[in-house]
Amino acid sequence: MAKKVIMPKLGLTMEEGVINKWMVKEGDRIEKGDTVFEVATDKVNMEVEAPASGVLLKILAGEGETIPITQTVAWIGEEGEEVPEEEAAPGGETEPAEVREEKEVETPPAVSAPAESTPPTQKKEEAAAPAGRVKASPLAKKLAAQYGVDLSTLKGSGPGGRIVRDDVEKAREEKPVEEPAPVSERPVPTEEGVARIPLSRMRRIIAQRMQESFQNKPHFSIRQEIHAGALVDLRGRLLPVIEKQTGKRLTYTDLIVKMVARALDEYPLVNAHYTPDAIQMNTKVNVGVAVALDDGLIVPVVHNANRKGLAEITSEIHDLSERAREGKLIPEEISGGTFTVSNLGMFGVDDFTAVINAPESAILACGAIKKKPYVKDDAVVPASMLTLTLSADHRIVDGSV
Repeated sequence: MAKKVIMPKLGLTMEEGVINKWMVKEGDRIEKGDTVFEVATDKVNMEVEAPASGVLLKILAGEGETIPITQTVAWIGEEGEEVPEEEAAPGGETEPAEVREEKEVETPPAVSAPAESTPPTQKKEEAAAPAGRVKASPLAKKLAAQYGVDLSTLKGSGPGGRIVRDDVEKAREEKPVEEPAPVSERPVPTEEGVARIPLSRMRRIIAQRMQESFQNKPHFSIRQEIHAGALVDLRGRLLPVIEKQTGKRLTYTDLIVKMVARALDEYPLVNAHYTPDAIQMNTKVNVGVAVALDDGLIVPVVHNANRKGLAEITSEIHDLSERAREGKLIPEEISGGTFTVSNLGMFGVDDFTAVINAPESAILACGAIKKKPYVKDDAVVPASMLTLTLSADHRIVDGSV
């Protein structure tokens, strides 16, 4: 019996999604867990996997179309099987498809990481012939396409001989391949001689949200240069301890997020946000950490940061940042933030003013820690100095706070 492929609900607030591209075509034979299409929401791009094995009988929605959640977008069944008459009815299935992040296990989940740079033709070839089908995780397929690695030449180390990320990374190390520049960064020449870079969906969303935030929130900023010697010493002492516990290197961002979470407990108004008829006091302290991507910016969230120890925060930020750059975050991991930390110190930036991440009421911009002359007891001495800039929504946060 033919089975529906529907637009899944990828987050609590998601009502519709845009089909970015189909990874297979009508008539292709696919296995349960194969990626069938990529969907773009207002937050992330995710891949949707086949709910069953069979032949892709019919595609009901084309690339670029906006589809409500739970609406049927395709049918899978046996070759020659007729598609049910109610194929075009919107919202034909009451139960959304199972959605969860990709894990490199033998039975793949319904939704996994996006593969923006994986050519659809490659995925079609992989799904076309079950007998010679390469068993690989969606992330391994994505990386293989980026690095130019032939999956058929690899021996998988995952469950059941499945090719996983480490296999592809190892193959790449043995034969380095220059990574292509992101498509969104390639200027397209015009007849007038002006180069234009097409706006990606992520860049459009960033532009819209930043403009709305700056227009709707009366920003004001407070800047202070602080003596960061104690912070430098603290990181030096904790570095081997945290690395032993987590296997990750403790960063200044990790420490600042921990300190910010404690401060927000003491100053809950900065953790709140403005609504037309009230100030919404958030009961949770969820600190977002701005992460730069090749084609934009994303803010994964450390939920309940005030209740977590430094080791847990360090592990979580490293994991979120790595998966953000790989496109593996799920909607819940970039939702629900109550405050954001943006650190550009690693790029040598002295200080900057950040735009508030709506609906939050404040964002902390962190510059680089640099040695500077410092006056102590009427003597000039070298000291590690750090400039912090807090941008806040003046409708609910005042300078004294």
